[in-house]
Amino acid sequence: MNAVVQSIGGLFSSGVFPATSEPDNALHQYGKPARDFVLCRDEAGNATAVYGDAVWDFNPYRLSARKIARINFNTVFDEDGTEQRALIEEARYLLYCLIYFAGGGRLGKLSVATLNQYWIVLRIAMQFCLEQKQKPLVGALSLQEIFTVPVYLAAFIREKTFAHKTLAGILRGLTHVGEERLGYPVVNSKSLNFKWEDGKQYPVIPTQIYLNIINLTGDLLDQLFEGVGRFEGLIACFADENYGVAHKHQKIRGIAGKANLRPNMAQALKDHGLTSVFSGEFVCSHKRNLQRVLLNMQYVAKTVIHVYTGMRDQEVMRMSYNCLSDHIVRQAVVDNQGVERDKQQTVSILSTTTKFTGYRKEGAWFAPSEVVKAVKVAQAICHGLAKLYQIKLDDRCPLFLNPSIVSYTRSSAEVSVPAFKPRSLATSALRAILIQPEDLQELAQSDPARDFYNEPEFAVGQPWPLTSHQFRRSLAFYGSSSGFVSLPSLRTQYKHMTIEMSRYYAKHYENLRTIFGYYDENKKDFVLPTNHVAFEYQMAIPMSVANQLIADLLLREEPLFGGTGSYMEKQKERVKVGELRIEKVRADTERRAKSGAISYRPTLLGGCTKSGRCDSFMLGDYTECLSCEGAIIKPTKLSAAIEDAKNELSNYAEDSGEYQIVTGDIERLMAFKTRLIDTVEL
Repeated sequence: MNAVVQSIGGLFSSGVFPATSEPDNALHQYGKPARDFVLCRDEAGNATAVYGDAVWDFNPYRLSARKIARINFNTVFDEDGTEQRALIEEARYLLYCLIYFAGGGRLGKLSVATLNQYWIVLRIAMQFCLEQKQKPLVGALSLQEIFTVPVYLAAFIREKTFAHKTLAGILRGLTHVGEERLGYPVVNSKSLNFKWEDGKQYPVIPTQIYLNIINLTGDLLDQLFEGVGRFEGLIACFADENYGVAHKHQKIRGIAGKANLRPNMAQALKDHGLTSVFSGEFVCSHKRNLQRVLLNMQYVAKTVIHVYTGMRDQEVMRMSYNCLSDHIVRQAVVDNQGVERDKQQTVSILSTTTKFTGYRKEGAWFAPSEVVKAVKVAQAICHGLAKLYQIKLDDRCPLFLNPSIVSYTRSSAEVSVPAFKPRSLATSALRAILIQPEDLQELAQSDPARDFYNEPEFAVGQPWPLTSHQFRRSLAFYGSSSGFVSLPSLRTQYKHMTIEMSRYYAKHYENLRTIFGYYDENKKDFVLPTNHVAFEYQMAIPMSVANQLIADLLLREEPLFGGTGSYMEKQKERVKVGELRIEKVRADTERRAKSGAISYRPTLLGGCTKSGRCDSFMLGDYTECLSCEGAIIKPTKLSAAIEDAKNELSNYAEDSGEYQIVTGDIERLMAFKTRLIDTVEL
């Protein structure tokens, strides 16, 4: 569903909301809406948040896979009085205004989660207002007085504990709402001395810890994969509440006769051939432990997905049961006699979507073989749990179903996803990975501006404080370090809006060696095994290279020069006149990229398709591109380089070596421009 609650009033008109789940349109005239004004509807069209009701439930519009708390106006105060009701009505109207009119009107970006954070602060503010009644010189305050009188607002900030960033967001939102609609101007948030928490980037997992986590989760996944075909049968048996219960407890429950006794947990595992799977980290001797063990199994599968894809936490949690698909990157080659000469080549793709009614946003991630294995383990567990929940295994069924149903009756269990807590769910083997002195040295190199030595959670001898987002940062960091993953590929895999964000994730990667391999004690170096996942990423990267070449070069009007540039220009002309189809160009480009014949990266003068190392690039001698066979020269970039070089001349004395070098560069650039570009009508 649309997490952009701010745009509730505008999105339904664009067809994003199905007719049954459309909220009511905002009032254009000033004033409060009617008491029966609907702020949120579920799939069936039932109102879950009505303006005049005591409880607002925005769960149908949330983006997160997890449910959020409802806004309950009745639980703010212990007593019901005139002053309490007045504060509730104020808060109700402020929330309505923030939903529909803050942040640029109905096209803002206020999420349901943020709205709930606003409600938490407003709730504290309401209680603060009533508490002032105990002060004879002040008396009970209103929210209007809090947000318009700087002294009252400063006292609220000083005396109460809450997120100052959230309060600043409320004030900015109410400023956008405007004085005409609110009836008063609010205090400018910029005038307040808020205590902002220092923003810290997620740490890169140090090499030895990262390798240990990958190896341990890989071993645990292999153990779980042995039971893929049998998880469903075991879990489905727990529809019987006595199944897996110790025999003495079954007798207490009134089950008489040996023939009527259900298998206890040990026998149940033996009957389904899962004794070896439910061992070690996943040992389960009693039914009461089954929920935790299944949760640990799901956690291992989820961790493997994070390790190899860099997906965010909620991107994984939003995955449906049918999240895995194969994408054909090369069709099978069949000769005239119908004999298949080359087999079809595919890569596995993960997909996720915000499945809630009214807003659908799909994404796809390249999935290496380890991820495919993790998904199949999660699917096997999900299959059994779905039988207990009595739901269909379709696109609406979460891949990670909450296993709580094995411990509760069906009537009390609600279909949901579990809340994974890494520090409590991490296996004993993962918790045994302790921070070493060399790990702190690597952390310092990965983020020189941060003092890890004075952060207690990173102290030597402590378990590594693992979070799912660290894998996202670490994969970008080490992937860039390895040379296997380019920034455009990283941007595509990570669903970043800009390459700059991908560069931020990979920041300082040059300070550390790659972990894409294992450390060979004899060779004293990292070695890449032939079956390593990095080669799977290499197989996917040519698709990114081909797409970028096609988009940046063939589909743009600007003429191209240079060795490869001239060739690409001829291809563009052939495509325009219909001699060549773009599909053939893409296939040929992808084939050449896959074989290592070409690569592609932007340069100061345009681009470079040379595969491998470039000594001139390393030395900064960009004018060598003018005579390089792999170069693509763009006129606009060439002209910009000439202007930059001319401006640089003013920084040097005419008799200096720097002046002579830059002058030589300008002469070579100008000669190329005069001889090849100026003679062509642009």
